[in-house]
Amino acid sequence: MRPPSPESQDPAGSVRLALLLGGIQLLAFSERFLLTVVAQPLKLDLDLTDAQLGFLQGSAFVLLHALGMPAWGEIADRGHRRALLVAGILLWSAAGIAFGLAGPFLLLVVARMLLGLGQAVVAPAALSLLAYRSPPGRLGRGVSWLTAGASLGRSLALLAGGALLALLTAIGGLSLPIAGHLPPWRALLIIACLPNLLALVAALNIAEPPARRSIQARARRARAWAWMLRHRTLYLALFGAAACAVLVAQTLAAWAPTFYVRTHGLTPAESGVRLGLVMLLIAPMGHLAGGHVLDKAGASGRRIAAVRMLCTGLLLVPPCSAMMTLSASLPVSLAGFGLLAAVLGLTSPAALAFLQFLTPAAMRGFVSAVFIAGVTLTALGLGPISVGILNDRVFGPAAVGSAMLTVFIATALIGATLTYVLGRPARRTRRASLLEPAFAETGTADAPHRP
Repeated sequence: MRPPSPESQDPAGSVRLALLLGGIQLLAFSERFLLTVVAQPLKLDLDLTDAQLGFLQGSAFVLLHALGMPAWGEIADRGHRRALLVAGILLWSAAGIAFGLAGPFLLLVVARMLLGLGQAVVAPAALSLLAYRSPPGRLGRGVSWLTAGASLGRSLALLAGGALLALLTAIGGLSLPIAGHLPPWRALLIIACLPNLLALVAALNIAEPPARRSIQARARRARAWAWMLRHRTLYLALFGAAACAVLVAQTLAAWAPTFYVRTHGLTPAESGVRLGLVMLLIAPMGHLAGGHVLDKAGASGRRIAAVRMLCTGLLLVPPCSAMMTLSASLPVSLAGFGLLAAVLGLTSPAALAFLQFLTPAAMRGFVSAVFIAGVTLTALGLGPISVGILNDRVFGPAAVGSAMLTVFIATALIGATLTYVLGRPARRTRRASLLEPAFAETGTADAPHRP
């Protein structure tokens, strides 16, 4: 086993890297979820059903996102992370502009698919970089900055997007030289692509670790699949629990603005601003607290701490969801929304850190990509469109809260059950004997190495 590289022993450098990657994740998620702010005017302008709206928010985005992520993960493992990030930012920026200008539903779907493909580079490249450069005891916090960036990106989409939509509505839209006059919601989607220049600058300022020359790509993939098959019980349980948590989080982000428009009578701009403020103040606390707890648990306790944190977050989903969707009081409902966002924040660093703990260093880019692709495909592919279908077929558009509550409770209970399966090996003995072979070969994620 070779010792960690000098870069992985630099705490200040690892913090800077985590902040840069968190910033890129923030801008990616901001653009991804800006559609939730304009969902109601887009639906009315283009005469879409709720099912079509849910398809655009979830299924259309996630198809190429999930299919492309394993390929991006393999490229990340070969040592081309910075170039991968730059290419992804350029692609998703072009797709965002195309979506803002597109007219027919089919073109909107294609643009969302390309947006998903471009943004699929972020997770595998970022997790590979963090696992390589994080010094002992710092990976959990690095991952938490990445997941907090995602949460803050949703906040930025809601807060800044809502405020800008209100301004554009007041002035009647925007006229551009080539595109002509754009209604407020289209103008907002075009303007939102400008901050991607900051993501591009951040990516260009990342120092690329040395490329690994351990094994060829086909052999690396074969080893990764063999490793996951050998530990399939743990990987499948973690996959299911993580998918349930992400499904609730993604569906909440997709439908919460529309819920407050339809149920509490807010305008799309007002809904975006209020939810954005709540997300900005509360949601990152769960992510950062989760990362801090994981790193403080000690090397032998981080695995079971991650399982308990994931389970706790899922078990708190039903009461928080009920508080949000059933209360007739807007302040109480918003408080429920904030609590729900915070407890979901606990689940993200727990799931991703456990994945790194379980996976050998040379396989993390590919395994993380396959894992996140599957989770994202399941969560985004099923969550938003499920609420849309329930709105159209069962509850009616005005009762979107009932559809959300139904999906959230069922999903959270399934996920919590799976965390019991995930934690069972760690509870058998004090040293979690079933996990020991993985850590004997890989070391902990806090001390990455190249087999």
